[in-house]
Amino acid sequence: MNLFDNVKMALKSIFSNKMRSVLTMLGIVIGIASVIMIISAGSGAQNKLVGEISKVGKAAAFISVNNKKASTGDYITLKDIEAIQQGIPYVVAASPDLEITGSVVGKTKDYDAMFVCGTEQLPNLAGLQMISGRYYSKSEYEEGRNVCIIDEGTATKVFGSTDVLGLSVNISIGHHNAKLRIVGVSQNNMFAGGMSVVYVPYSAYLSITGDSPDIYGIYVLAESDKQVDSMCKAALNILERRHNNKGDEIYSAENMNKYVDTLNTVLNLFQTFVAAVAGISLLVGGIGVMNIMLVAVTERTREIGIRKSLGARTKVIMFQFLTESAILTLIGGAAGVLLGTLGALLVCTPLGVTPVLTPGSILLTMLFSCSVGIFFGLYPARKAARLNPIEALRHE
Repeated sequence: MNLFDNVKMALKSIFSNKMRSVLTMLGIVIGIASVIMIISAGSGAQNKLVGEISKVGKAAAFISVNNKKASTGDYITLKDIEAIQQGIPYVVAASPDLEITGSVVGKTKDYDAMFVCGTEQLPNLAGLQMISGRYYSKSEYEEGRNVCIIDEGTATKVFGSTDVLGLSVNISIGHHNAKLRIVGVSQNNMFAGGMSVVYVPYSAYLSITGDSPDIYGIYVLAESDKQVDSMCKAALNILERRHNNKGDEIYSAENMNKYVDTLNTVLNLFQTFVAAVAGISLLVGGIGVMNIMLVAVTERTREIGIRKSLGARTKVIMFQFLTESAILTLIGGAAGVLLGTLGALLVCTPLGVTPVLTPGSILLTMLFSCSVGIFFGLYPARKAARLNPIEALRHE
């Protein structure tokens, strides 16, 4: 009996007991669907997160002040930022990073908002992706004009559309209210937690609030990622020299590229762990396959006896039952891939994440599913193959 005949007999047996076959495959379907959903949705989310962080720039660094050690004269000033730009020839951009919470005033309600304040270079440093319009200009920053960039979610909530260039939006920061002209609309910031995000010139923020807050951190961008470490050292030296606090460890610099590497490592480990946990259901499904195949051996004992008495060899009988268990799990695996892909789409689409499912991962999943069938079908197949033909023929 060749492979084609074995497959034909296996399919006939499977479809002659449709309900039992479906229930047998259910564990495999759930296990494969869980793994596929976790892998595709997890990979998509990982790409999204890493992409968002990478927008800041692999050649960027964040320089911050240690609040526990810093005194009033240690905080970074706008003059310090200018000194860094002028003193380090390969610095492309530098900007304070000031984030203040407030609200955007809508027609019927106010929306919690995060105001990101910096120089005209901050949108470039933050990797802001524009849908329409532009960044605020250097002249608008220097003159402290009341302009802003809002994210598409804010535009839709407040105006019902993203076609808002040139319109004005009312904002509230603490006890201060102002009207800002919209010069650009950006993509939503996935790290904002659903809050509205408004990018405002740092100078405009100062004129609106009258505050002169301490600058706790700045973004600095080098010409290439190979220059980041030396840029950090040079920037720290400039700050320590200007504030006369060398050796006090007031300032620290972090290479943004290291965040990407660390995030990738953590997400890969987490994704592997969760997929392994989901894969436990495959073992449950495999045990179900073994159980049903044992039932099938019992039901078909007389058939096995007839075939062996007609000259069927032990390995032929064994291969027949292994083929049936492999096909069962293969069909369940295919259904699981389809269900897992649909589940990943349902989960990812509302979050703006594109699930990632490669042909290689599908093939690997299907091979694993088939392997589960062969492994758990081995014992029933061996039991069927070792039946004594005379005793099998007597079986009722």
